[in-house]
Amino acid sequence: MDTRTEETNPVRSATGSFLLVDDDAELCKLMREYFARQSYRVECVHNGRDGLARALEGAYDLVILDVMLPVLDGFEVLHQLRKRSSVPVIMLTARTRERDRITGLDTGADDYLPKPFGPDELMARIRAVFMRRPFAPGI
Repeated sequence: MDTRTEETNPVRSATGSFLLVDDDAELCKLMREYFARQSYRVECVHNGRDGLARALEGAYDLVILDVMLPVLDGFEVLHQLRKRSSVPVIMLTARTRERDRITGLDTGADDYLPKPFGPDELMARIRAVFMRRPFAPGI
């Protein structure tokens, strides 16, 4: 049993930090503003290679990952990430075919939300992911 308290666990805090990996700069801006109003910090990167590198730094409570990314696609980012990290990942993508959703979930995504989406639904899905994880950030 993990006996760390909220104060001694480096991941749990009153606010959380998310990594958003999406090549849509406008979406990133809107999501950063939305989450900031809810006291979350969001860092955005716009290609898969940089997204994987940032996610592996371990500084984020959650990764929100698009599939259709330049340099390295989101499925490959997720595949590589799962080899070295259990950080929660929510796929957020315009790829809505059932086969794509199954691939994302089978590769290790915690959830898969198709675009277009509502930010309140995304936040509800984030809360659901954190409820299943010990030491999730305060939400």
